[in-house]
Amino acid sequence: MSIPQIVCDPDPADPDVCHPRVYMAAAYVYGQGQATLQADIPDVVAIAVDTVYGFEGGYGGKTGADTVKITKADIVGDWPDLSGIGGKSVTFQKYTKGNYKVTIGTNVIVAGPIANPGPTAIEGTYKRVGNNFLIEIKKVFDGVYVIDNLGGAGVTPFPFLLYNHKSSSGADSLAFPLQGNECGGGSQLVGPNAATGSSADDYAAQHPPSLTLGPPVTLKWKVYTYSSTNGSAISTAALCTWGNAAVRTFEKQ
Repeated sequence: MSIPQIVCDPDPADPDVCHPRVYMAAAYVYGQGQATLQADIPDVVAIAVDTVYGFEGGYGGKTGADTVKITKADIVGDWPDLSGIGGKSVTFQKYTKGNYKVTIGTNVIVAGPIANPGPTAIEGTYKRVGNNFLIEIKKVFDGVYVIDNLGGAGVTPFPFLLYNHKSSSGADSLAFPLQGNECGGGSQLVGPNAATGSSADDYAAQHPPSLTLGPPVTLKWKVYTYSSTNGSAISTAALCTWGNAAVRTFEKQ
């Protein structure tokens, strides 16, 4: 693996501290029976720097051992069992010679199939109306999809699950339950006419994202963010990557 010249992210408050430069994704999403986590996580998961104490097995810098590679072998405990549905976490860590711990981790979500997938297959490439930014929606199972860019702009990808159920009338019915986000809180896609001030559970029941068959297939939503993944949480302001006022429209390509 090729390692960049810049190997850490400095802390402005303390120039002798460097947060690990991480090479693995912040989260991984799989369908049940499709998990390939050990292959997907790179051999070098991160690089850490400590210019005060250094690391056993480190190299370079003031101490002669400032920099260390954190690898798959530095996993804490065992690799998780991903045969079932649900969320897991994986942690890797090293200790400096001063016995300070450097820990990084990632989250893993395993999704199962749904009994009532909607009639329209929505996987594919979509272009956001207004800025022409392309996003990808990937199929996990019929009616179960992964989307890693909720707002349609150039940010670090973070995966979420998007569902398309069949309604009682046989039509498509999108659903995006409140899910953990890259900021440690929760994110949710809500309908384009939703107003702030309600709970995540209320939005899920009354204001799902919009799907129009077209052509082209068109998706519309707002991105609401919360301080937690509790269904009673209220979205009143943008707390993470995306603002909560804009209606985001995506057309299938």
